[in-house]
Amino acid sequence: MRIVHDWNRFWFTKVSARPLGIYRILFCVIALFNLLVLTTDFDYWLTNKGMQRGFDSIDIAGPLRYSILNYYSDPFFVRVFFALTAVALSLFLVGWHTRIMSVISYFMMLMIHHHNLCSINGADVYLVVTAFYLMLSPCGAAYSLDARREAARRGGGGFEPIVPAWSIRLIQVQLSIVYFTTAFLKLGGVTWQNGTALHYVINNEEIRRFDWGLIDLVWLVNIASYLTIVGEFALVFLLWFRSARFWVMLFGVVLHFGIVLTIHIPIFGELCVATYIVFLTTDELDGLMRALNPLNWFARRRSIVSDRSADYSRGLSEQPIPA
Repeated sequence: MRIVHDWNRFWFTKVSARPLGIYRILFCVIALFNLLVLTTDFDYWLTNKGMQRGFDSIDIAGPLRYSILNYYSDPFFVRVFFALTAVALSLFLVGWHTRIMSVISYFMMLMIHHHNLCSINGADVYLVVTAFYLMLSPCGAAYSLDARREAARRGGGGFEPIVPAWSIRLIQVQLSIVYFTTAFLKLGGVTWQNGTALHYVINNEEIRRFDWGLIDLVWLVNIASYLTIVGEFALVFLLWFRSARFWVMLFGVVLHFGIVLTIHIPIFGELCVATYIVFLTTDELDGLMRALNPLNWFARRRSIVSDRSADYSRGLSEQPIPA
């Protein structure tokens, strides 16, 4: 049956591991930054010297959210645990025994997550869920010390690392679910329906980053509110189509950059934008890496100057010699 063939091809075809390898690196950088963010008011949020004392953290987490930090939460132990988590993530980043480090990183991040339920948000949940998918994936097949060791064993590089697509598809589908959920839930809010939602966001002194003085620009707030919903729905579907991918990714980057400039929601936008990488084909990825490489900017400039000089010299040589 055609539908079965398409289903199997979608989930189990072989794809390049290079986008997944770059995503692993970006994810680890974001996860390490998240650890740094969590150290703000460290003792208050994360140790028994702060808000959660005695059995509070165990009662809040419940029996299904185990964390060793709920039982040993003195400041020294928690700091050692954070340091070990940072070490595991750093080794995961460089791809040293990637599979083992991915498992260790996931469970250590999960324990921090279960111990910190009073201050987590959707971005923290997304981070842990993605860590789970990476643990299942062959994300060390490219851009890692493991991949370098494998290339040396084969007698050199020059081959494209190929992996089954199913683990990458899980990460892609998860991002689409995140965008769909956020956009769909917005439709149920009265302020999103009448286009005033962002007015309350940018004027909320508890979460806003800067005062942009946009309180009187009602038309701009209306447009931005409606455009946010439309754009999030577009990201759900158009990321999957190559012809529209560049433009919808550009919109996503602008959207999340605008959120970063407006309100404090650490790592969510960074995670979403980083996940765009796994939607790219190999030629799209190569084009992006060339465009982001500063060396190519100067090389292109030198090439343009050389071409112009050659054209000028050719023009002089083609001029008739006066008698």
